[in-house]
Amino acid sequence: MKKYADLSITCKTGVSPQDLVDAEQLLGVQLDSQYKALVQLVNAPEFGEWLFYPVKDKRNLRKTFDDIVRNTKIAREFGLPEAFVVIAEDGTGDFLCMMSGQPQVYYQNHEQDSAEVIANDLKAFIERVA
Repeated sequence: MKKYADLSITCKTGVSPQDLVDAEQLLGVQLDSQYKALVQLVNAPEFGEWLFYPVKDKRNLRKTFDDIVRNTKIAREFGLPEAFVVIAEDGTGDFLCMMSGQPQVYYQNHEQDSAEVIANDLKAFIERVA
């Protein structure tokens, strides 16, 4: 995943494996292995117009407050199914999400109630937008 992390516009320090375990437990999901590898290299990466939410980093809590756990819980209040995790936004209210234990990347338009698969995995998504 280093090749993909290097494509990020930002270069924030990655998170620890324990930070990822904590996020999975708080959300009741299993994060995708590509996603976990990416955020261990660069937390809150940016690719094209997509700003990935950080994973809460115990070393830097203030800068990682607006994390995937917080944003996923907010999206769930508005109907996002429990199996999904919100991973990124584009600044217009649209977001990207992934399903627990699955590699596909989904696009959720803020005006629609359903998410559609836009990439078979995170690598394919990054290649398309970076």
